[in-house]
Amino acid sequence: MFSKNQPSAKPATSKPSEPGKKNPPPMRAKSSNAPSILSRDLVITGEISTDGDVQVEGRVEGNIKASNLTIGEQGSVNGKVTAGKVLIRGKVTGKIDASTIEMAETANVLADLVQDHLTIANGAFFDGKCTRKSKPAGAVSKPKA
Repeated sequence: MFSKNQPSAKPATSKPSEPGKKNPPPMRAKSSNAPSILSRDLVITGEISTDGDVQVEGRVEGNIKASNLTIGEQGSVNGKVTAGKVLIRGKVTGKIDASTIEMAETANVLADLVQDHLTIANGAFFDGKCTRKSKPAGAVSKPKA
């Protein structure tokens, strides 16, 4: 594949810009849609913050902010979770703030929830307070006295 006998590739050259015309911005590599995976034997003490997806199979002692968060059956989070969507199969202690929270049958959640959509599977353990982010459509408001 690589050898000294092959001629080297010439670097791409850019044409000089013409007066009055702008060069297009350089292309960047697209970010991968694969989640960042924290393996079973990993223990993190501190905060995790990303615009991407995170999958926790190990233990996190601290806050997590992510686009989507999945906590595996052996995963554990002790802290505040802020995400668009959270899927819990393992243990969470603290607070969860997300648009959608889904607890699988293996979930063990000791946390207060702030969400718009909540799904709790049969068999999941949940102890905490639920608060809705927004009022449901068509909700009747109390008349003022």
